[in-house]
Amino acid sequence: MNTPMNFGRKLSQLDWRGRLLLIAIILLTICLFNPQANLPKRVFDWFIVLDITQSMNVRDVAEHEKAMSRLAYSKRAIRESLKSLPCGSRVAIGLFTERDTTTITYPMEVCEHFGALDETVAHIDWRMAWAADSFIINGLFSSIAQTPKLDKNMRLAFISDGHQAPPINPDYAPKFEGKAGAVNGGVFGVGGETPSRIPKLDEDDNISGYWELEEAMRYATFGVSKKTQSALEMENQHGRNAPFGSNPAEKTNAHLSALDENNLKELAKVTGLNYLRLSNTNTMSDMLTSNKMATWRISKTDLRALFAIPSMFLVMLFFVPSYFFQQLYTQYIQPFFKRKTL
Repeated sequence: MNTPMNFGRKLSQLDWRGRLLLIAIILLTICLFNPQANLPKRVFDWFIVLDITQSMNVRDVAEHEKAMSRLAYSKRAIRESLKSLPCGSRVAIGLFTERDTTTITYPMEVCEHFGALDETVAHIDWRMAWAADSFIINGLFSSIAQTPKLDKNMRLAFISDGHQAPPINPDYAPKFEGKAGAVNGGVFGVGGETPSRIPKLDEDDNISGYWELEEAMRYATFGVSKKTQSALEMENQHGRNAPFGSNPAEKTNAHLSALDENNLKELAKVTGLNYLRLSNTNTMSDMLTSNKMATWRISKTDLRALFAIPSMFLVMLFFVPSYFFQQLYTQYIQPFFKRKTL
């Protein structure tokens, strides 16, 4: 039998349940207006440079048991990293080939310009290379020199297989003139450990053949040996170029390519950068969002989570059975508001 006391109790329960639902609806409505505020937050600024030389077309990396080129795998890692960066972070994209790094996008905020950045990376192609040589050391030094010019807080992410072509004469290798560690960031190595043939691609990116030994540069295109010309001729070496006559391994493997970790690790050590092998696409995301790479800056912060999470909790409470709701109301909600009014 419904006594006035029982009816009043049920009315009180319905009143509170209705209020919870009303508050939840109001909070969700606020989310529709995409509330934002300028707050200090941890953000990340990156200059991402990608090697687009022909050795990056070698298909010796795999994801989900599907083989893909080093270039395609690197692009996928970059695109996944863009998704992981918080709003307020900025990214610039650069390309490396021959001896230079060229910036193709200046620093752009990742949330506002995500579509543009993602499409830019997706359309990076090996045919954008303006020369065929691959002097990794020059490319990295060039990238480091350009990084602080973009912004003083900019970090560098340099992605390459470390394949040097043609081989450089150590006597004429450029020396790092900057301060080690002045630019923070990392060198990412991509590729397999087993030397593989470098493919030739047609206009549809299909393999039409492979570079042969006779077509590959097997010696540097500059540098005069310290030996006399007569001594060089006796050893079957070219006096104008770096010697190759006494290095049959270099001569026979010039048309093959593998990840040269030793080269990349040495360059990272000299420049004060970190070296990481791009073993999976998350490796880059983890590095780009690590706390030691962060910068604190006042930037737009999305507040929708502050309203959405409480509203979902209130909706869950609305569907709690009446008995449990009464217990919850009696033990927690009612005492809470009584304390507030004292």
